[in-house]
Amino acid sequence: MLKLLCMSKSIKQIYVAVELCENEIRILAAEYFNTRFNIIRSDRYETKAISDFHIADKNMMVQDLKKAFALSSDKIGADIEQAILIVPAYNFKRFPLKSKIVLENNVLEKADVARAITNSLTAVVDSDVMVVDPCITKYVVNGITSRRMPEKESGEEAVIDIDLLCADRQICYEYVSVIEESGIKVLDIVLNNYAIAKEASLFEESVSQNIILIDVHRSYTYLTLLAKGRLASTELIYDGLNSMIENIYRRYYMPYADIARLVKYAADLDTRYPDDAVYAWTDQGNTNVLTYRQLNEAIEAPLNSYCDKLMKMCEPILSAGAKIVLTGEGQQMKCLKERLQALCNCEISEYFPDTIGIRDASMTALYGAFVVYREKATMNDLNVSCIDLLKYDELIDQKQLDSEGDTITTKIKNLFKHYIEKGGI
Repeated sequence: MLKLLCMSKSIKQIYVAVELCENEIRILAAEYFNTRFNIIRSDRYETKAISDFHIADKNMMVQDLKKAFALSSDKIGADIEQAILIVPAYNFKRFPLKSKIVLENNVLEKADVARAITNSLTAVVDSDVMVVDPCITKYVVNGITSRRMPEKESGEEAVIDIDLLCADRQICYEYVSVIEESGIKVLDIVLNNYAIAKEASLFEESVSQNIILIDVHRSYTYLTLLAKGRLASTELIYDGLNSMIENIYRRYYMPYADIARLVKYAADLDTRYPDDAVYAWTDQGNTNVLTYRQLNEAIEAPLNSYCDKLMKMCEPILSAGAKIVLTGEGQQMKCLKERLQALCNCEISEYFPDTIGIRDASMTALYGAFVVYREKATMNDLNVSCIDLLKYDELIDQKQLDSEGDTITTKIKNLFKHYIEKGGI
């Protein structure tokens, strides 16, 4: 029994991912067990220390991170010790190369692939970027090409095509620095667009059809092209949900956080009851009401302008045939897809993780980071957890004991026992 218990512990890891966005810190914790991830915590914490992707106030950022990690650790029940860091695909560059390796045992094994990746990391890239993710795009053994690793394929040598995916060097250093100074070790670094593409299985889908991944944030939007199974390029548009949020704020001076929720969940340009109230608030003793008509009128012009920008950027690729995938915080805005669909003659789909506990498109990159790191861990036979597993398991065992003593049946028995003791029967 002890042996079986130890075996079960060895195949379980707790992963934690952190993403520093323009307005918040996002932390996701999940348990990897029996080949799948189970979400433990999904948290967001406000921050004002980031501006135009850079850390504008390092001290503030470190303090915000310390507070965020402490709160999440308390909710999890064990201290977060390390985390996978998601970095923005700002100044994104791709450097393709071929790594030729001699197969030591005359068959392709994981160790050979790991060696090829290690060799690729010695390649020289531009001085303003650093390699974040080496992405294998093709294997060639005995003249046979495969996108998946042909395990146990016999041969003397293999050629592996690898794309070195790079991000801005300065921003990567800034993000790693504040995480480390907050007391958390950086386990790995993952590009946000690469993580999303992995989680959504867009690499496989792009083999037969070009895909434009549109990741919508508050102040900016990523447009990532995936073609022939590769992450080809990424462009940034400095526009997003804020153009609509701020237009409402200038008109009605409502609480900013509430406006953001209205834009994402309530805006509907085709509403059947435009004069119904959608929000009410008090200002200096006066009660104000916002109707669907007022909400839609406030967002329509900036929404149209934003969609026109997106279509102008995408038009050359769409004309050659492509599909659009919407994700990110803006994916939650129903009328965004509808307006884009009216402007383009192509398929538009929306993506968000379907795992229970994280059905939120703005968390896709964090969940995708687990998928990316899991591949690396499997390739290199790593057994790593981001929290103290022993302490976490003790907490879970105690919670199970507590819950066993607090079932409905037990409550009823105790109720009757207490009633009898009081002389009720």
